[in-house]
Amino acid sequence: MTKARQTSPWLPRVRHQLLMALLAGSLWPMLANREVQAQTKPKVNVFLQLDAKSSVIEKTLQSRLPGLSITVFGRFRDFDDATNSGQPDAILSITPVLEARGKKATLQGTLAGKSTETYVLASVGEPLNSSPAGKTIGVVDLLSRDGTQSFFTALLKTTDVKLKRVAKIEDLLPLLEFSAADGVVLPISILSKFMERTRLAVKTRELPGVQVGLPAVAVLNGAVRGVVVGAFQKLDRATKSMLGIDDWSER
Repeated sequence: MTKARQTSPWLPRVRHQLLMALLAGSLWPMLANREVQAQTKPKVNVFLQLDAKSSVIEKTLQSRLPGLSITVFGRFRDFDDATNSGQPDAILSITPVLEARGKKATLQGTLAGKSTETYVLASVGEPLNSSPAGKTIGVVDLLSRDGTQSFFTALLKTTDVKLKRVAKIEDLLPLLEFSAADGVVLPISILSKFMERTRLAVKTRELPGVQVGLPAVAVLNGAVRGVVVGAFQKLDRATKSMLGIDDWSER
């Protein structure tokens, strides 16, 4: 009668450990490579006045720009803090925001061949046709308190105005609905969606002689210029339209 061969009780454990070691050895380079790729993606901070939630904009841009690491900020303060401390490789914002930081556009967004757009003054009932001097005007905080004050008083052509700053574009409408401001200033590209959200009799007039730069990309790290520029230039039409542009002009 043949005796059954006995298996050492520790042998299965050793085999399991060897198998795990082999798997780890084969998977580690793959995992490490993915981590390196994630860390080496150029970081782009985004701050724009758009009639959409920041999370939606970020998700859309990240899906369309897989080679970049995109962070979209809804508030200037958050954008400013992150940009000062995080050292992004590029910034996407309107040109006045870039210029306030001493940066020049690498890619300038254009719409119908123009790199600028008109801003309008919206009010309820009657348009504010005369000077807004002595009025309370709602504006989005674009450049911190002092910067925003200087920017919008220049647009309105008077310093005799009380500016009520809000964090986001969607915060402007409640100022009119609750009579907290005599009028609000916004880009003309946002006006149609702004009007769709209210039943108020909103009247507008263009601010004369005012042209504000459209969204632009400033590359801060020259080593990744080609990657960033190439990625944004390949954006589809719908995504560019979401940004308020239809083309890019390389500078």
